[in-house]
Amino acid sequence: MSRHRPDGVVVADAVVASAAAVCLVAGAVVIGQARAALDRFLYISELGALGMPTAEQFQVGFLLVIAGILLVAVVLRDVRTRLPFLRGVLPAAALVAAGALFLVAAAVPCSMGCPSLLTDEAQWRDWVHIVAAVLAFAAGCLAMLQFATARDRWVARLSTAGGLAVGSIAATGGIISLARGNTDIGSTLEYVAAAIGIVWMLAMAAVHVLPAAAQRPLQTDVPISRTSVPSSR
Repeated sequence: MSRHRPDGVVVADAVVASAAAVCLVAGAVVIGQARAALDRFLYISELGALGMPTAEQFQVGFLLVIAGILLVAVVLRDVRTRLPFLRGVLPAAALVAAGALFLVAAAVPCSMGCPSLLTDEAQWRDWVHIVAAVLAFAAGCLAMLQFATARDRWVARLSTAGGLAVGSIAATGGIISLARGNTDIGSTLEYVAAAIGIVWMLAMAAVHVLPAAAQRPLQTDVPISRTSVPSSR
């Protein structure tokens, strides 16, 4: 992307990136505290399930994380991948989709215990919640993999490794959940995947606004028209 942006835009991006970092870290801490309050392994969604004592606390943390995702999307709005088959989708759009889908999952919490969709106990709300969450993870992985062509080698490596790790780890945890397998392993994998995603977003937001990075291109991409035309502001 072009780093030749007006000073006001650079400052605004730094403020938004800082707010995103606060939301992501605060949300992760709140969810972590909710998890620590229980004496058994649970999937993330189960913390906010109907009737759970941690439901309200989880919703606060979840909404903070969602706000952080959307704010990171704002910071990365002028990035476009150079991958031919993904060029038509902005990483920011993928993050907005992830945030919107997580918002649906937050608005429709699963029933007590978040029963597997392969069982008779699954209700309509379980289908809505789980499908939205799975698609949100997929959109997040897409955003990460779009940085695989970053000119900054460590950004490319971090994004490629992170995207593949989140996809494979979340998928493994999901399969274990559907099969009603070991909850200890499945839930732990889900938390690991979520943590990787949060760390990646923090890193991308920081790289985008760091003054040192502003002196050279961080291109996954081709500048879009908004940043390639001189600003009048």
